[in-house]
Amino acid sequence: MRLNKVKIEKFRGITELEIELDREITVIIGENNCGKTSILEALRFGLDTIKSNKTCNFSQYDFYRDNEHPDVASSDPIIFTFSFLESEEHLWPEYITQALNDVIVGAEYGEIKLRLTGKYDLGNAELTQDWSFLDAADNEIPNKQNMIKELRKLRPFFFQSALRAAKDEFHGQATYWSSFIKNKDIDDLTKQALEAELFTVNQKIIDAHSSFNDITDEVKRISDLVSVGHTEPVSVDPIPSDIYKSLRYTEVNLLTNSNAKIPIRSHGEGTQSLSVLLLFSAYLKKRLQADTDQHAEAIIAIEEPEAHLHPNATRAVWHLLKDLPGQKIIATHSGDILSEVPVEKLRRLNREDTSISCHSIPEGLLTSEELRKFNHHVRRNRGELLFAKYWLLVEGETDVSIFTECADILGINLHRHGIRLVECSQAGGPGIFIKVADALGINWHLIADADDGGQKYIDAAKELLADRDEARYISKLTHPNIDILLCCSGYGQPYRDGVGAQKVAELTEEEGTSEYWHQVYKIINKTRGFSKPAAALESIFLMKEIGAEGVPPEIKDILSKLTETVGDN
Repeated sequence: MRLNKVKIEKFRGITELEIELDREITVIIGENNCGKTSILEALRFGLDTIKSNKTCNFSQYDFYRDNEHPDVASSDPIIFTFSFLESEEHLWPEYITQALNDVIVGAEYGEIKLRLTGKYDLGNAELTQDWSFLDAADNEIPNKQNMIKELRKLRPFFFQSALRAAKDEFHGQATYWSSFIKNKDIDDLTKQALEAELFTVNQKIIDAHSSFNDITDEVKRISDLVSVGHTEPVSVDPIPSDIYKSLRYTEVNLLTNSNAKIPIRSHGEGTQSLSVLLLFSAYLKKRLQADTDQHAEAIIAIEEPEAHLHPNATRAVWHLLKDLPGQKIIATHSGDILSEVPVEKLRRLNREDTSISCHSIPEGLLTSEELRKFNHHVRRNRGELLFAKYWLLVEGETDVSIFTECADILGINLHRHGIRLVECSQAGGPGIFIKVADALGINWHLIADADDGGQKYIDAAKELLADRDEARYISKLTHPNIDILLCCSGYGQPYRDGVGAQKVAELTEEEGTSEYWHQVYKIINKTRGFSKPAAALESIFLMKEIGAEGVPPEIKDILSKLTETVGDN
């Protein structure tokens, strides 16, 4: 039994959001303030924090506010709906159906739905909360609130926030560490022998502490006031030893490169964060069933597992997360983690005005060959592209350099706008990127050359446009490629220098015309050792000397249209 779906209504910045979860591991991505943390908090509230309806765990700031609902008293109720679903591949075992039989519903008798509501009670002027199980029609099943205990025993919830400090997790009262300390796995004979030794050692320590003599000599005078024994009326003795209490003061140390033992809490934040995750992993693998239920399978939410980690460690931590037992829901900002995540596990959140939507790549969207190319060109090598708001699809390396540098000259901050340039020629064209962008809610715009190859790219994009406005998504250059465009815009000198004086003299077209630069381009295209990207960068240096007025109008128009479109979204 796994959590299949969560619906969140009127919670913090979320008006309404439904997210389907993978059976094993779900990775949630999106911009800041798009709802990632709110989703994890909703899970924590509904599946762990709220233990009773007698008090309310929600605060006034958890309720969605807008102009129509400026305060908590006028706010709509918070509603979380959790759906646990059985599948044909993973049928519910008998212990599930026995323990939760009264709340299992659905056409196939394979669903459990739990609803949690938080609201402001106008009559009593206070916040209240309640939960209930739902039938197939989403009506409350009466008198079954107590079944929440059975559900939580079988599917306990654990949350790891982005702040993971060793001092908070490796001490005697911390949940996971204390579970190991309290585990009574020392046999009785060994326990008795160790406690006798501890008592002897503690007595020697007390006897050696001469300051106690001053106390005992003074306290002996009590015999002048009350009746006490006369042999040894006062003594300082060790408390009977308890070896499990001694374990509370143990400390985990890590060796430094110089072989010095240093407590984990004194190491760097990255080491601390990783150590806490590993402690959590040990708890889930070794102690969970003993502390909860023998059939327990955890639901685990982890926020930013990459926090404070080096990129190499970040990539490696994915294997730790994947191997954790139970169902995992992870929120991340790391392209390095995405480089390891199968695309079907991704859920991307997009904020548009006041609404947040969840997107994923549906099964079968990409062919096996398209998926291979996508994994190579984006997921494994440029995972950060999946965080972008906008993909500017261009043909090759030179296009990437030119549009990036021209944007800089024009004072357009592509990163602030969430725009990333994507070279698509190596992946066989724009089709793969357009499919993925549309599925994940990423806006895109294609820039194609005015040649046969560019027309193929345009045709491929048009097939995926459906009823959308072509001008908004596709720009066709007025020249066969970006190099000739630069030459015709007054920046052809670096290209002509590569032709050589002798061949320049043989050119038949009038200097400076489009036909002239076509001839130059044909020659340099066959010239061994000539670098078109290097020539393009030299052209950029010339352009920078002029400033914004030197940017070719065609490139300026494309970038201006692009930023306006981003602003509209």
